[in-house]
Amino acid sequence: MDFNNTWYIIEHNKKYEVISHKDLMQLESSSYQMIQNYRTHHEAIMEMSRLVSQGITDLNARLNNFKTH
Repeated sequence: MDFNNTWYIIEHNKKYEVISHKDLMQLESSSYQMIQNYRTHHEAIMEMSRLVSQGITDLNARLNNFKTH
């Protein structure tokens, strides 16, 4: 795998980020959680978008459930 052209989705400072391999190597390993790696920036962005949308859907469902009780 060509790590110089690899992109990662990480959870860092309580939010999702897409980050290059070079930038990931500059972070302290205990400061983030790796979610997934991708060959292209576009693939990583699309998956991060899906994860954020899913999080919004889940939160809406929890809020709707909270309102009914």
